[in-house]
Amino acid sequence: MINEGIKLNHLPDIKISVVDTFDIDINAFIPAFSKPNELVPQTRSGFQFDKQTTLCILAGLVYNKRVLIVGQHGTGKSTHIEQVCNRLNWGCIRINMDSYLTRLELVGKESIAIQQGRPVIKFKYGLLPWALKRPVVLVLDDYDACKPETKFIFNKLLEANGEITIPENGRVIKPNACFRILATSNTLSGGHVGTFRENPAQLDRWNLVVRAPRLSFNQELKLVNQITSKTIHVNLVKKIVELARVLRYLEKRGKLSLSFSIRSLLAWSELSIILNSIGEAFKYAYLNKCERSDRLLIHKKYIEVFGSACSGKCT
Repeated sequence: MINEGIKLNHLPDIKISVVDTFDIDINAFIPAFSKPNELVPQTRSGFQFDKQTTLCILAGLVYNKRVLIVGQHGTGKSTHIEQVCNRLNWGCIRINMDSYLTRLELVGKESIAIQQGRPVIKFKYGLLPWALKRPVVLVLDDYDACKPETKFIFNKLLEANGEITIPENGRVIKPNACFRILATSNTLSGGHVGTFRENPAQLDRWNLVVRAPRLSFNQELKLVNQITSKTIHVNLVKKIVELARVLRYLEKRGKLSLSFSIRSLLAWSELSIILNSIGEAFKYAYLNKCERSDRLLIHKKYIEVFGSACSGKCT
């Protein structure tokens, strides 16, 4: 439960360099908060900021634009938003937009309370009105998994001078000057299990829609090296990244049913240290999640890359 008494600075009070903060070659300074608060995400050291995605997020924060990031699961869409907020000391709240989420949970509902010994009906506000009144970034995670009828709550809020109206008590809640709303989505077509096709009227309300890019081989290599901290030989680290990319290519060609996401790559790297076995770690991080019919091909590719079956120490 979020602390109602949390104290937040209501306006950015410093400016920071884009090139120094995000390693993006742009001579610009952007507003930020000088001090963090409880809602600022934790720092992920060594995070690699994609230029296009970072600039779109910054545009959303600085110019109050609605930003939707689309990309396959495990590519770090939500983490990217969090890490930008971290560098700016901007509070951030994530809502998981699953299909069970309802209007009552987002906006609020009437409930019975006891006052002076008598029952009275009071309106209990949900997370959305709470966030609107504060200088926070609201991230709608897995936006495509939310039912279309629930998304209509956001229609007015996503417009230029967005606000929400509470029919139960007639209140109109206007957002704080530093309230921002962003979202992430795996697909716009509803092609994944448990997702819904985006309504064109809804989609039209997002000012910027950015496609989360895949990392390059060297970027993935850098990520794995940061996790393993040279405890795994450099040649084996390269093979870990190589196999991940081979499996990703096979999934794209329709040969495998499960993609090898960046999240799986990070999990494999971490488990390799914990278990002191690249092969065992691979089984738990990826192989055991796959369909039985896919495992023979995956084993074959593992042997092609590593020269042996899924076993062996990190040497």
